[in-house]
Amino acid sequence: MKLSIVVTVYSETFSLIQTIEKLIKYDRGYIHEIILAVSPKSSRDCLLICKNLAKKNPIIKIHIQKNTPGVGWAIREGMQLATGDYVGLISADLETEPEAMDRMVKKIEETKCDAVIGNRWLKGGGFFNYDKKKLIFNFIFQNIFRILFKTKLGDLTYGYKILSKKICNDIDWKGVLHEIYIETTIKPIKIGYSIEQIPTIWVGRIEGKSSNPFLNNFRYVRMAFIVLLSSKNSIKK
Repeated sequence: MKLSIVVTVYSETFSLIQTIEKLIKYDRGYIHEIILAVSPKSSRDCLLICKNLAKKNPIIKIHIQKNTPGVGWAIREGMQLATGDYVGLISADLETEPEAMDRMVKKIEETKCDAVIGNRWLKGGGFFNYDKKKLIFNFIFQNIFRILFKTKLGDLTYGYKILSKKICNDIDWKGVLHEIYIETTIKPIKIGYSIEQIPTIWVGRIEGKSSNPFLNNFRYVRMAFIVLLSSKNSIKK
């Protein structure tokens, strides 16, 4: 496997460093490249860290996000730039567990699936320092849309995953903000790609503030219904 990892970066510093260190620590030779998809609004300290990381390791590349605002654009640009045959999506804030990337790779090696998502609701996964109101909303949403999409997958809104490059290339992506997280799961489901899941733990960030306010959750709902009501061919390029 040649895995391209897209790391979305806003203004993280030590969290970014630890994310990269852990990804490399657990690499068994499958990491082809790490693309830092960096917001143009990132702090000077963050940009300096990105440059130092890229200078120290030739597999690390820096991409300054061209379309703004929104993490959706960062992910879409990163997927387009990736040259591996699989693309991992992870954030730089340590809310996504870097160690789980290797478990996703193992799942692909075992099952030959097209994609793997992290599932915080599976046994062995979980939430730490997660807003209680959002947690209740998340639980209800996951169960409703798991039934509507007729899928075994249980964490449709989580952005932590690995997609085949074919999925990245074949689908017409629309998300510009955090709704990209659900879009990158339910559109492959809709088309019929083989998708597996592994347990993972979400840990509230200890650096910076989240740029995903509660009202943005309704963007997930809107995206879910758009995809649910769309035909397979309409969501392909």
